[in-house]
Amino acid sequence: MPTFAVCIPSYNAERVIGATIESLLRQTFTDWECLVVDDGSTDGTEAVVRSFPDSRIRWIRNAANLGCAGNFQRCRDLATGTYIYFLANDDVISPLALERTLAAFNMASDIGCVTRPYYWFRDNRPDLPIRYTNPLDSHTDRIISADDGNDALRAVFDVMGQVSGIAFRNDALKTPFNPQVWTTHIEPFLATLKTHRGVFLHDYLLAVRLEHSQARTLPKIYDPSPLWTWVDMMERVFAGDRWKRQRKAGINNIGSHVEGLVQLRCHSTMKCFLREAWFYLWYRPLNALSIRYWFFSLGCLVMPPKVLRDLVDRYMARVSGAQTADISPISLANISS
Repeated sequence: MPTFAVCIPSYNAERVIGATIESLLRQTFTDWECLVVDDGSTDGTEAVVRSFPDSRIRWIRNAANLGCAGNFQRCRDLATGTYIYFLANDDVISPLALERTLAAFNMASDIGCVTRPYYWFRDNRPDLPIRYTNPLDSHTDRIISADDGNDALRAVFDVMGQVSGIAFRNDALKTPFNPQVWTTHIEPFLATLKTHRGVFLHDYLLAVRLEHSQARTLPKIYDPSPLWTWVDMMERVFAGDRWKRQRKAGINNIGSHVEGLVQLRCHSTMKCFLREAWFYLWYRPLNALSIRYWFFSLGCLVMPPKVLRDLVDRYMARVSGAQTADISPISLANISS
C-alpha cells in the first residue's frame, strides 16, 4: 500500500494534464500511486496519460459520466494509500508538495486533513503568480481544528476554493463529496475537521491554472447559486447549537466576498448575477451598508460582460500583488512548455 494515493479526477484535459503529471513525477517523496480517474473524456486525455511510462500512474475510465462529485467519490473509493492527495487535472505542484504534506500529517497522531495556500497562474507560466490566497501563518505550519477562533476559520474557508493540494488521512475521510460543484470537496474537509485536527501549511506548494477553470468556461455551474451552495453546506456541516459560532462565521465570511459578483457578471447570465446580488443582501444584511458591496453590484450591473472581462484581464496582467508577496513560485522547469 503506497503512502499517498494522488487522485486526479480528469475530463477533457488533453492540453493541460501532461504538465500536472510532470509536476507529480518531480516529487522528492516517491512512495505514491497516481489514480487518473477519467469521467468520459472525448479528447486525447487518455493518450497523454498513457504516454508516461511509470507504473505508479493508473488510468481508470468511468463506465458512465458521474459528474464532479461522483468522480471525486470514485477517486476516494479507489484510493488505497494511507493518505489521499487530490490534484486537479490542470494544476501543478512544487517538488516538495508530498514531502511537506507528509510532514504535516506527522505533526500529531490525530491529524486527519491538510490544507495549504495557493496562487493562480496563466499562459503556462507558474513562475509568474497573478493572484494568491493567504496562509494562516506565513512563517510556520499550524495545527487547526473546527474549534479555533473565527480568524483562523476564515483563513481556512478562504483557501477551500480549489481541491488541489487538499489531503486526507484515508481512514479519517468519512463524509461523501457534496453534489454541488462549488462545495464538492469542501464539505468532507470541514466535516473531517470536526472530528480530527488538521494542518494549515504555510508555504506555496500549489499553482492553479486560471484559463482552464470551469468558472470561466462553463456558465451552467452558476446555477444553483454559488453563495447559496456555500450557505447550505455550512448549515448542514455545522448544524445545531454546538456549532452555531462556526456556522455563523462561515456564512458571514462567504457573504463578505462580494467581489465574487465580478466573476458571475463575466461568466454567467444576467439572471444569475441579479440573484447572486440579492443573496449577498439576504444572507449578510450588513452588505446593505457596505460601499464595497454597492461598488461591485452596481458597477458590474452597468458594465457589459465583455468590457468587464477585458478590464479584469488587463488588471491582472499589470497589477499583481502576488509578484511582490512572500511567494517562491514553482519553477517553469516543473511543467512542459
